[in-house]
Amino acid sequence: MTRKLNSMPYAQAVVRIEGDTLSLISYKTTVITVNAEGWLTCTGTYSRTTIRHIGAFMHDYGYGNYKLAKYLYENRLKYNINTGEIVEI
Repeated sequence: MTRKLNSMPYAQAVVRIEGDTLSLISYKTTVITVNAEGWLTCTGTYSRTTIRHIGAFMHDYGYGNYKLAKYLYENRLKYNINTGEIVEI
């Protein structure tokens, strides 16, 4: 199942829901994944538009903001949305 971003309904981005996994797809690229155990990973920031998609996704789902996703990507980390734990990928 796919959904539009609540705060950017006309954006070229969707949230794919497959079982217990959420993925932000910006254009045709998977940018953020949150798996069943709650681990959020970001694969890149890509373009200015994708940065806005990331910010909207993080806000819409209550995971923080773009700066957190950027920090995780730049430092090769993943974040557990349930426990707040941050570990290396």
